[in-house]
Amino acid sequence: MATSFTTFAPFPMTLAPQQSELTRAQALYETNEPASITRANRIMCNAMTAARQECRTETEWRERIDNEFRAHPVAKYTRLDPFIRRCWEKPRGYAGDAVLLDFIYQHPSMQPVIEAAPSAAKYSLQYSTNGAAPRAVRNRAWLLANEIDATARRVPDASILSLACGHLREARMSEAVQGGKLGRFLALDQDVQSIAVVHRENAQFGVEAAEGSVKSVIASRGSLGKFDFVYAAGLYDYLNDKVAARLLQALFDLTKPGGKVWIANFMPEIPDRAFMEAYMDWWLIYRDEPQMMDLAQALPVSELARVRTFVEHDENIVFLEAVRRG
Repeated sequence: MATSFTTFAPFPMTLAPQQSELTRAQALYETNEPASITRANRIMCNAMTAARQECRTETEWRERIDNEFRAHPVAKYTRLDPFIRRCWEKPRGYAGDAVLLDFIYQHPSMQPVIEAAPSAAKYSLQYSTNGAAPRAVRNRAWLLANEIDATARRVPDASILSLACGHLREARMSEAVQGGKLGRFLALDQDVQSIAVVHRENAQFGVEAAEGSVKSVIASRGSLGKFDFVYAAGLYDYLNDKVAARLLQALFDLTKPGGKVWIANFMPEIPDRAFMEAYMDWWLIYRDEPQMMDLAQALPVSELARVRTFVEHDENIVFLEAVRRG
């Protein structure tokens, strides 16, 4: 799916040219004061948004990132922040890994890393993990936990499947999971380190953690079983349209009568987008509501009870819901 440069609302050109804005942000970082550092982060985010909207193509945007923005001395200050640095360094080979998301979830496992960070990094974290994208991720987990609980109330011994589960942090928000009120919960991820965490923390609640990928689910042809609720939370941000549609068909095939599928995707106008691309090297495939509905075109109409889209309350992540006829 090609990146669009026409979906952004016009940005008011009230900022100085980006180079001077980055220099101003650098000076604020160097004060090592909490308010100044969070202000520097805001300046950086706004400057990158303005710069991205000035670019006519993705090629032009990427060239400016490489030649101007990452070359500026301010870049080293952004990477003091362990959240930003982990995404930039990609120790597991990809952005957005489960450990990175644990910064967003403010999980206790991140506390030793935060305590070891310099004071400037701790101040930066207060901004970087509370921007629009991190808030949307937390909203997404909350909605998933609530739907898991709703499924448990609706269906005796309900069965749940989570694909690309990461550390499955929504499980700790779910009364049904914590109370052992589900018949089955299968959590799949291609990252074996993430699966190990899910098993260690959730096996006591009956969660099955297993290695599984997009390819293996598409090829499974029902061998995984049938489920009352199937979801993929962060996966679709990385799938092109062809694979995304095929996977949606495979997930729908795994639902029981009356069961439902949720897939989620970041929306194109997320305010953090330009900063994420420029300084975190975090590139997503974004979709709006019509584009999500397009993915559902291949689902069998005769087997669909309902298909709809909805957004989390900050309107930065869109969900597609497909419900099988009972």
